[in-house]
Parts: sequence; C-alpha cells; structure tokens
Amino acid sequence: MKLRSALLAVPVVLLAILPGRLAGFDTAPTPIAVERLAWGSLSLYSENDKYFAGTDRRYTNGLKISGLTANLRSFESPHLPGPVRWLAQRLSRFVQRDEVPKVGLSLGQNIYTPENTETTAPQPGDRPYAAWLYTGVSFHNYRPSINAYGDRRIPRLDILEINLGVVGPWALGRQIQNGFHDLIGVEHAEGWDNQLKNEPGLNLIFERKWRFRTGDLESDWALEVIPHVGFCLGNVNTQANAGLEVRAGFRLPLDFGTSLIRPTGDSNPLYRSSFNAFVFVAGDGRAVARDITLDGNTFRDGPSISRENWVADTAYGFGFGGQRWQVVYTQAYRTKEFERQQDGQEFGSLSMSVFF
Repeated sequence: MKLRSALLAVPVVLLAILPGRLAGFDTAPTPIAVERLAWGSLSLYSENDKYFAGTDRRYTNGLKISGLTANLRSFESPHLPGPVRWLAQRLSRFVQRDEVPKVGLSLGQNIYTPENTETTAPQPGDRPYAAWLYTGVSFHNYRPSINAYGDRRIPRLDILEINLGVVGPWALGRQIQNGFHDLIGVEHAEGWDNQLKNEPGLNLIFERKWRFRTGDLESDWALEVIPHVGFCLGNVNTQANAGLEVRAGFRLPLDFGTSLIRPTGDSNPLYRSSFNAFVFVAGDGRAVARDITLDGNTFRDGPSISRENWVADTAYGFGFGGQRWQVVYTQAYRTKEFERQQDGQEFGSLSMSVFF
C-alpha cells in the first residue's frame, strides 16, 4: 500500500515543481525520421486480474477492440470512396479550421464476478455476477499547439462518445468466461444463474485532456503531464472523473497518454517516429452516482450491493513502439467499489496498437 501511495503522489509532486518548465509544443520533430498517420489506428486491449495479481474475482476480465481515424480533413480527397469523403466533409464542419477532427469505433466486454465462484447459491454480501457488452462511437476534436495565426498554445483533446450495449445473459459473460476456462483447464464459475437480468444500456461520455511537456519535440528525452476531466451519464454508469498521467521517456509519442479500458480512452498521434520508449504513472478519481454492475437493474428486481461513492485507480507501466506499432503494459490498483469489499483490487492491462 505504501508503494501505491507513493506512485499516486508522483504526479502531484511533479505538477508542483515543474510548471515553469512545461510547454505544449507538438509540431513534428525534425531531427528524426517521422511518418504522418494516413488512415488511423487499430488497438486491442486485454485486462485481467490474473496478470501479475493471480486472482479471479470482481472485475475479472475486460476486452476491447477499437479503431480511430487520422485527421478527417485528409479524407476529403476525390480519390477516396464517396461515403468516406462525405462523412469527413460533414464532420469537419463542426470544428475550427486549425483543429483536427477524428472518429472512433469500439467493441468491448467487461466481466464481473463475486470472490467465491465455486457455489451456485446467491451471494448477497458480494459483488453480483454481471457482464457489459457494448459498442461505442466517438468524435474527437484535437487542438494542436499551433493555431491558425502561428501562436502557441496548450494541446487539447475533446472526446464525445456514445456507448450502446446490454447487461445480463445477452452480454455473454457466462459463455466467454467459462469457455476460456475450458481452454486453460480451469473450473467454471458456477454462479452465473444469479447474474443481472437483461437490460439495454446507454451512456453518453465527455472528456477533455491537455498535454504539457518539458521543452519541445526536438529533444529526444522529455517528460509529460497529461491531466483530464470528464463525466458519464446513463443507466449503466453515471459519474464524474478527473486525473492525470505523468510519463517520461525517449521520443514520446504525440498522443494523449495511456488508458485502461474505459470510454474516451483512445488517442493516436499525427506523426509516428521510428522508435519510442517510456514509463508512466497515472491516477483517476471518480464520484460515482450509478454503477449498474453494483446497483443492479434499473427497472427490475435482482442482485445488487451498496456501492462506494468514491473510487480511484492508480497505475504504472511502460510502453515502446515504432512507426507502425506500439505495445503498452499497465499494472493497476482500484480502491474498494462496494461497502462490504474487504480490500482493493489489482489487475493488469495490455494494449497493442497498429498504425497505418
């Protein structure tokens, strides 16, 4: 616990001692080979409490695949397919001419179980069995550090996302978890008959991020601070959140940092360098008004448990990549999410991205 507290304190200390040294420059680095992103990125995320934690409980598995376009203004070429060009032209009208619009699509599933998965009996004192299967559509508005008049400013990213999905048996939690257990020779989770009932889910999410860095991009080594604030409204989650990431390394990518599986977590750079490597620490705090996986179904009786109103994640990890790919590993700790929970939870997150 002392290590986790120290990691959480690192971003706060750096913000206190470095404000005069942090800038927002994000023009293309000139001394090294770079390549402008032409179409976008495709990312795969896998999260599990088996990754360096060795448990199988609570938030036990997350899987997400997402795609994010490059600058939609570059899609207006007459050589592109008509529907692509039409979408790019329409969405580009919603942002200023010195800003960069992008669109993202995602498909994911989160699985939750109680601590004891060997019994078929209901467990009213523990987290209910639940799964959330969803698809997301997002609109990104990226404001680079150089405006239309050549003035410098802090880079900023605004993301508006809509998630549509389902909880309950239709979310396929039982099939995915126990099917994977069959593959690796592990006993089934036996209590899925007690999961949440079927319910469609809709969430509207907004988040704003900034990026501060030491020096400019002509320096190979740099440190960045990436704060964020946001909110989520819907019958699956209703909450407000804020946090930041601090990362340091060699030729840091021009994105907006590392994220666990959550809405608005994706970003990609305008340019990719030949090689980058970095380490990071991050934190995110949430004021939670609703979490369907704990509060239970909205309009039907079913399993539920009293949740905590304040939840936080701390994380640390490393990443490396090249012009066409990037790999990031994160070890995360989440504070207690419901009142009877004895302790927090640790889990790992692996993301792999390709750029084209």
